[in-house]
Amino acid sequence: MKIIQTISGFFRNFLFTPLKRVFKGMGKKEELLKLPAPFVPDEEADSKQYEAHPSGAYMMLKMIFRDIGRYNAVIETLGRDFLTAMPKGAYKSRLGQIGFLHRRKHEELANPQVAAFIEEAHTHEKSNPKDWDDWDHANLREMEIMYRHHCQVDPELIERRARLGYEGRRVHSDVMKNNDWDTARPFLEDMISLTRRIAESKCLRDNEHESESPYQALMREYIPGFRIADIEKIFGQTRTKLDEILPQILEKQAAEKAPLPLKGPFPETQQMWLNKTLLRAIGFDFSRGGLYETGFNPVEGGTPEDTHLVIKAVNQNNFLISMKSTLHEGGHGLYVQGLPRDIWRYQPVGYDMGNAWHESQALMIEMILGRRREFFDYLAPRVEGLFQKFNDPSMTADNLYQLKTRVKKTADRKTADEVTYFYHINLRFELERKLFSGELEVKDLPDAWSAGLEEALGVTPENNMHGCLQDVHWFVGKFGYFPSYSLGHMIAAQVYTVMRKDIQNIPELLSEGNLIPVRDWLNHKVHKTGRLNRPGALMEEITGAPLSPGPLLAHLEERYLHNA
Repeated sequence: MKIIQTISGFFRNFLFTPLKRVFKGMGKKEELLKLPAPFVPDEEADSKQYEAHPSGAYMMLKMIFRDIGRYNAVIETLGRDFLTAMPKGAYKSRLGQIGFLHRRKHEELANPQVAAFIEEAHTHEKSNPKDWDDWDHANLREMEIMYRHHCQVDPELIERRARLGYEGRRVHSDVMKNNDWDTARPFLEDMISLTRRIAESKCLRDNEHESESPYQALMREYIPGFRIADIEKIFGQTRTKLDEILPQILEKQAAEKAPLPLKGPFPETQQMWLNKTLLRAIGFDFSRGGLYETGFNPVEGGTPEDTHLVIKAVNQNNFLISMKSTLHEGGHGLYVQGLPRDIWRYQPVGYDMGNAWHESQALMIEMILGRRREFFDYLAPRVEGLFQKFNDPSMTADNLYQLKTRVKKTADRKTADEVTYFYHINLRFELERKLFSGELEVKDLPDAWSAGLEEALGVTPENNMHGCLQDVHWFVGKFGYFPSYSLGHMIAAQVYTVMRKDIQNIPELLSEGNLIPVRDWLNHKVHKTGRLNRPGALMEEITGAPLSPGPLLAHLEERYLHNA
């Protein structure tokens, strides 16, 4: 079964249309931006962004994108501080700072002279192919993709969305405390209106071909290489098979003895000690990052040298909740720390492959590996002692494994099991498209949400807090992100089929609490490749096949129907 993951024909035609034919009225070559000889910091001396290249235009681009990358790093650092250590009195000023930096980064990137440099560098690339290695080819390609994605957007809109997005974290936290739809509704209306304006200006257009839809333009930011039709097809195949096996799984588990509930309390200090220990077990480098609690939702971020993993404040009645978030964000953190930034530093080719691949790394650790029975053989005796729950039958390896693999239809995405999780993502994917096509208005979102969840899983949220308000993504403007979770789950399962052939003692490693060989394998196959390949090409390089839902569905059948 083949799923198209390459750039669509129309996008490919647009991508390689000469920039001078797409953007008219640019400066002449002699008017191109002139940069002084770069200062090379000691910590970046070995970076290829300073390595001399015969194309002067490409060298200029490397310096421009170096500074764009620096803006990104500063924004990430300020953003993590916003979630963790920022005093309340700094709220308004921090919104202004973050908005300003987003605008300046955008203005640097969207400068028409960048297009002229790209055009000139392409000319050199074609006439002097021996001067360009695979990484330089890929770097220039990614520079152009980034430029085209941003060049038509008004900088004011970028600044407004950055401010509104960070404001949305606080709004979401507040409305979740009181099930406050009356406050959430106008905020979401403003966010969707602003995001739609940005999306419309990002739509790729080729004079001879169709234009993208606004939702496709948004999705391209998070899931490069995928078209809406591709996802509809792969999600449709997944839904058909899950509709078949979910009743079988529920029937099988209903006939089994139910797992025992955990008996708290589980103190915060011990939970955080456990979480940090597990991060060390998977290979997270604490000399280049840290784990932090917040009143907001979990998130990862930062740079390879300063990677912040942020989890929601622990639940003292259930240590498995913060453990789940830690393993998930830890998978993200391994990806961030493994990027080829020591060589490519702030260059686009050194970035991650997008959110579907990012989520695949998180779900590989949290779901594919972190829910194997052998992991709980390692975990059980340690948590029994840590929390002083000696001889507590709920703390046995078998009971913990059953708790983490229990399948139940629920209204909550964040606590959903591995099997029903897809239904939550598919619902959001459908609603997002309707919100941006005009088929659905925000005022009708609660009813549409409840009806969609009832149709998919036969459950209805008891209120909006457990329904359309539960996720922070829309409050921060991340429309088009949700499909990356299920696509990431599929990527993880397909990559795992190759990993377990290369690392045949994964069960033993899990039971010993040693996932360093797994981290090293992922680092070699995924992390350190940056954006050398396009997403679909990376999948084929690793697994020998395009992305398919088959490996994930086989994994779910194996784990939940055959107990393997």
